[in-house]
Amino acid sequence: MTRPGYADACRDFRWADSLAALGWTATGDVNIARTIVDRHAGAGRPALRWFGKQGASATLSFDELRAQTARFANLLRALGVAPGDRVAGFLPRVPETLVTMLGAWKAGAVYLPVFTGFGPDAVRFRVEHSGARVLCTHWEHRPRVPALPAGTRIVTVTGAEAAPPGDLDFRDAVARQPETFEPSRGRREDPAVLLYTSGSTGPPKGVKIANNFVLAIHPYMRYAVDLRPDDVFWPTGDPGWGYGLVCYMVALAMGVPVVSHEAAPTATFSLERLRDLGVTNLATTPTLLRSIMALGEATVRRYPVRVRAASSCGEPLNAEVITFFQRVWGVTVMDQYGSSEFGLPIGNFNALQMDVRPGSMGLPLPGCRMAVVDDEGREVPPGTVGHVGMWPSEQGYYALGYWEDPERTREMARAGWMTIGDLARRDADGYFWFEGRADDVIKSAGYRIGPFEVESAILGHPDVAEAAVVGTPDPLRGHVVKAYVVLRPGVARRPALDAEIVEIVKTRVGKHQYPREIEVVEQLPKTETGKIQRFQLRQR
Repeated sequence: MTRPGYADACRDFRWADSLAALGWTATGDVNIARTIVDRHAGAGRPALRWFGKQGASATLSFDELRAQTARFANLLRALGVAPGDRVAGFLPRVPETLVTMLGAWKAGAVYLPVFTGFGPDAVRFRVEHSGARVLCTHWEHRPRVPALPAGTRIVTVTGAEAAPPGDLDFRDAVARQPETFEPSRGRREDPAVLLYTSGSTGPPKGVKIANNFVLAIHPYMRYAVDLRPDDVFWPTGDPGWGYGLVCYMVALAMGVPVVSHEAAPTATFSLERLRDLGVTNLATTPTLLRSIMALGEATVRRYPVRVRAASSCGEPLNAEVITFFQRVWGVTVMDQYGSSEFGLPIGNFNALQMDVRPGSMGLPLPGCRMAVVDDEGREVPPGTVGHVGMWPSEQGYYALGYWEDPERTREMARAGWMTIGDLARRDADGYFWFEGRADDVIKSAGYRIGPFEVESAILGHPDVAEAAVVGTPDPLRGHVVKAYVVLRPGVARRPALDAEIVEIVKTRVGKHQYPREIEVVEQLPKTETGKIQRFQLRQR
């Protein structure tokens, strides 16, 4: 198949094509559950291939998903949930999670994903801050559900034991409802998801994501992921976070079934699944790719795979990871940039002919207008570090601002550009290069040092599995670079290691950017999505 060029795709792009593919019009009302599920029902086509922790498995068709989501929507109505109310899901990767999400949208509610790695305080904050009327959870995670405000109903997917007193049993309550429901109609600009940020730089913020996210992400799935009708598609992300949620939902909206594993993917487990299921299209995270790479080339080659397209999102993908999979799988993992507020507007594209520059965020998605701007919202020259800015799209908009926080919403705007604190530079050919969060930039002796390129250079050392760079106070320079490194399994620290790391950074990046302190640690602090929390390292 001949891939079109990037410039041709941008020239020929029309939002009307994505609208038509979803069965939408530019001005009509929508229900995204109908778009994602109901319109594909009637032919018995599979929607979900699910694999549980203890060897259980299930295939759920679009027909079955239509009926189950209608039953759940009826349950929500019986519980007094009205359009616009929030429904939270503290759920693992199980079929009931899709039923909850889609059933909430069918009823016109706003879905609030709560990641299962959270403890009681994080759960309580999100439920209380959002004013959720219903929390759906799973027996495995029910002990971490705290006391919630009066009026918040808890619906539990039970195991061998009955639901706790006061809870509704998910399966029993859903089964008692009719399997027909007329989907609630709403505007594309109405909120569909309330997604709290990962808290990588401070308290989490609730991002209101519009019904229109299905349209906004459609070009991403088309160009970046290169999703095709016959793909065996495995998005490894958890639907409790933005990347997993949009990959699951927009793939289904395109009629492509999704592979889902209840267990969090580890390196060896992932290689086994890729081999055994014949996965052709993989959407994953840098953390998982790095863990696979850490197994070593000889081990990875023992697992033959059929992957033809691979995408990575969540944090910047280091060049070493890209070259590893080019060598071992013959596949270029396409690094893509996204955020809770932006969606997925920049990337490297599996479906297009383009020059992939390892370490680069890539180019703007066709249909998206992106730039690097200064504090006043003026575009800066190539090579200058500034804010990643998105110009709002009349058709392809994604987020609607922060929940109950108009001041923070206003702070995103810079002379018409929307910014969120991510910094980058753009080269002469228009490629974006991530420099870190505004809070992460190190100012040393008058220089502004972005952590990512220093970390990428450190990862070039064969003994290093992971690296994080922060600034530490220095009386002479203001701050100096400090590196935290995780060594590969079985590797012990050697006396010469520090000097070797310093030399790599000096050679690859610059003499003023090398780490003057190096600390070997067992692991780096990360968010639940795998993003390094540099602010925790700074606090040390």
